[in-house]
Amino acid sequence: MQTVLQTPFGEMTANADGFTPTLTWEKRGAYDAVVLELCADAPATPRDVTVTWNCFVPDAHCVVSPDSTEFRGFSPDWGMLHVHSRSASGVPILSLVSHRGANCMTVALSEAGEACRVACGVREEEIDFAFEVRLFTQLTTPIDRYRAEIWIDTRSVPFGDVWQDVRAQWDRLYPPCDAPECAFDPVYSCWYSLHQQVTTDEVLRQCRLAAEYGMKTVIVDDGWQTGDNNRGYAFCGDWEVCKEKIPDMAELVRQVHDLGMRFVLWYAVPLIGRNSKAFQRFCGRYLYEINGLNCSVLDPRYPDCRAYLRDFYLTAAKAWDLDGLKLDFIDSFRLTETSNTDTTGMDCVNLEEAVQRLLAEVTDALRAFKSDFLIEFRQSYVGPVMRRFGNMLRVGDCPYSALHNRSGSVTLRLLSGGTAVHSDMLEWNSADSAENAALQLASILFCVPQISVRMETLPREHHDTLRFYLDFWKAHRDVLMQGKLTAEEPEHFWSRVTAQKDGEGVTAVYGGQSAALRGCEKWSLVNASGSDTLLVDADRAFACEVSDCTGARVGEMTLPAGLSRLPIPVGGIASLREA
Repeated sequence: MQTVLQTPFGEMTANADGFTPTLTWEKRGAYDAVVLELCADAPATPRDVTVTWNCFVPDAHCVVSPDSTEFRGFSPDWGMLHVHSRSASGVPILSLVSHRGANCMTVALSEAGEACRVACGVREEEIDFAFEVRLFTQLTTPIDRYRAEIWIDTRSVPFGDVWQDVRAQWDRLYPPCDAPECAFDPVYSCWYSLHQQVTTDEVLRQCRLAAEYGMKTVIVDDGWQTGDNNRGYAFCGDWEVCKEKIPDMAELVRQVHDLGMRFVLWYAVPLIGRNSKAFQRFCGRYLYEINGLNCSVLDPRYPDCRAYLRDFYLTAAKAWDLDGLKLDFIDSFRLTETSNTDTTGMDCVNLEEAVQRLLAEVTDALRAFKSDFLIEFRQSYVGPVMRRFGNMLRVGDCPYSALHNRSGSVTLRLLSGGTAVHSDMLEWNSADSAENAALQLASILFCVPQISVRMETLPREHHDTLRFYLDFWKAHRDVLMQGKLTAEEPEHFWSRVTAQKDGEGVTAVYGGQSAALRGCEKWSLVNASGSDTLLVDADRAFACEVSDCTGARVGEMTLPAGLSRLPIPVGGIASLREA
């Protein structure tokens, strides 16, 4: 059936086969809410419920979505930009943004659990925008009543402020778990540095060096459970330690603890490898096969599948005194044409509900063991529902890409509130310059750094650069992690990013070679651009000390109020205090 509603944004049309749809519009202070309600005489399975409208959005320059790698120009309405979302993947929000970085129109959904999508595209004939909200894009349980809200915000304010307001609304609907203080400590990750070549000796070698730089947590990644180093997942599922690599896991954890570091262990949550003993046990209870990785994806709609995973994690955490788990591949839980439609043996038909049940069972058990137990998730499973369970959200894999790491970390910060946002693991080539190593580190200043280089192979200048940046990050951690975040020029994947708190500010310049310093008595100015001079517009005079990328002092000066040029080496940092 169909219903039509006149709104300030044009005529909205809702279509819902098998249901009677109702649309109502409400003005709620800073934003508008369009409420969609569905009603049926008897429970039925909703499929592809849509709400569509067309409107002109003045001043729009680019489109911004939670996908940090997405092209940010406009798409035509016959090839719309789609933002896909469900509990285990994505965030249902997109924004049209002006050339000045102001919000023109943000569209977001209250529904962050069911599979849905938000889309927009330019109607070339009318030179305006077509919008579409589509709900229930995957199989769900039969219902006879449903309610969701479409939030529309047209305030001309920095669009990041709008995103943080939307995130606060999601927090009320899906209360996030608390992030313990230790979730904000710098991390050493073994993935890029060691890949599957993890051994007791290698892990300890890297941890001894990482601890000297103030890294407080190590993540031991894929490889601890198998002697096969071919990067596949054929041996996942049994989760038995490969004794040839790590003869005694509990002893390795104890030695890492003695270094003052926490120990986090990787698991590929849904993957059961074809060479594992568990593979035959769960035949008939897989969502689909991944032939290229020699594994299948377990179906959490079956209670024994969830119990199998939960019990493995809790037993390992207790036996080895683990401090956290890196739970990988959660976004691989999805329905396909090969997924079971016979519900016999399932205790919930809705896959998204089953994923949430699994994560609730796992995290409740682990936090009963240790209240500050760390749970790391990575993009794309970082949305409002996932924040109920994970206290560390990491940028998706982007090896050696400072641009993607920067864009992903800033996007996550704008949507993640008090949850600890982590960078993807940083790696760089030891043959590269110290300045280029510094640009990798500068790209992730506004999130928790994860470092994944072989520490013993770094030349002295790289060691100095790493120490300088980690010391800087720790000294300014409160401002960087808790301060008000302002990110400029999303169409350039954030050319300038600033954090401010209690009269102190940190600005990183990634492009444009300019910065405005307003409202703080103390500033740190990080030159992550390609120029050795920045154009600075200051609201007062500052005494300035400049260091290069290794931390060596290279200059002192007084920076006058107004517009002036400030020489800072590439990768260097200027420290400014009110003169």
